[in-house]
Amino acid sequence: MYTQPRLLPLAAALLLLLVGCASRYDSRLIERRTQQFQQREPASPDASESQVEDNSVSDLLQAADLEAYLAFGLRNSAHLRASFESWRASTERVEQASTLPDPKLSFGEFLEEVQTRTGPQRRRFGISQAFPWPGELGTKANLAERQAEVAWEHVEQSRLSVARQIEEAFYEYAYLAHELTITRELLQLTQGLEPVVQGRIRGGAGQEDLLRLQVEIGRLEDDLASVQRRRPALSSRLADAMNLPLEVAGSLPLPELEFPHPETRSTEELLALALDGSPRLRAFAKQLQAASVAEELVDFKRRPDLAARLDYIQTGDALAPGTPGSGDDPVFVGLTLSLPVWSSSYSAAEREARHVVRAARARLDDARSSLSAEVTEVSYRVDDSQRRIRLYRESLIPRARESLQLTTVSYRAGGASVLDLLDSERALLEFELSLWRACREALKGEARLRELLGGAER
Repeated sequence: MYTQPRLLPLAAALLLLLVGCASRYDSRLIERRTQQFQQREPASPDASESQVEDNSVSDLLQAADLEAYLAFGLRNSAHLRASFESWRASTERVEQASTLPDPKLSFGEFLEEVQTRTGPQRRRFGISQAFPWPGELGTKANLAERQAEVAWEHVEQSRLSVARQIEEAFYEYAYLAHELTITRELLQLTQGLEPVVQGRIRGGAGQEDLLRLQVEIGRLEDDLASVQRRRPALSSRLADAMNLPLEVAGSLPLPELEFPHPETRSTEELLALALDGSPRLRAFAKQLQAASVAEELVDFKRRPDLAARLDYIQTGDALAPGTPGSGDDPVFVGLTLSLPVWSSSYSAAEREARHVVRAARARLDDARSSLSAEVTEVSYRVDDSQRRIRLYRESLIPRARESLQLTTVSYRAGGASVLDLLDSERALLEFELSLWRACREALKGEARLRELLGGAER
């Protein structure tokens, strides 16, 4: 019979077999990034989550503030949350990749007892543990860490992308406010001319000017109605960028479009900032690192894996009384070594890994080239918009206003036709709208540059 003292070395052997060698993703890094992601505005300690959320939405509906919109959108973006949760999931793969395979427990019952000198063998218990080649688990953990870092760069890119979408929607909505104001002013000005034209008709002038004026009034009324009907769509677009509830999507107040800041950096400086700070570029660089680690991992396919085995055979008493060792349960310890003989398969895996590395390097080179080209193009568009802003503010609009005033005086004195007056009004309207369009495009371009630069200011 199996004696108690022999259980001690058996238990020790089992514990050794069950010991793993798992490593973990840096917990302090996870905590720091999670706190960075979950930063919230200060709230009363007695306020519930829903109350804080309701108050935030109420504040947004009271004031059109870009910073408040950005804070709310980044805090509530479902797209950003999905990227963050994907990163958190990838961090959990590090420990999984670095852990030994599960041990295997086996049991066998002899259908017919095997008679031995020390007694009949009745059943067998076994446990085995596979051990990869030294360094393989560490390489797998290293690969999982690199992949998790790629996922974090996607979080950073998502954050910048959400902010850019909110800014672009905000500037489009703010431009609509100026379009509404300018169209209303022109309509009121045109409607104010109607009594003057009617007075000239009563003095004996023809009705052609009145008909043309009424046609222009009808056109402006149609333009104003069209602009007003765009408001719910643009408000919903801005609300969607912030992940606002659908029931308040069309209720956002009209914001004020401000003049953009003048440029402060050259294109060369912007390119340097983009190549250094772009999370999209960092993601491609870390994908290349992960591909290189995966190439190292392929080398382990040619190296054998080791498995340790421990079997315990339950044995009954011997038939002959007094037989030495009667009833002793034998213990079997064995080692198994895998035979990596399919060399053609391993060669194919190595070639595949090399191609993956080359593809990752090519994607990185392509991303650098595309980033440089886009930074250059967006920088040009912003600079050109700034040039047009100066042109409209300092030259064209003041001259158009002066021309309108002179034409109005000339028309009242009978020296200009209503067509001359309408042309002057249209010119002023177009210049003012062009000014705010240039502001909108410059601000949108600056928002895109911030995304390309990784959040750095222009």
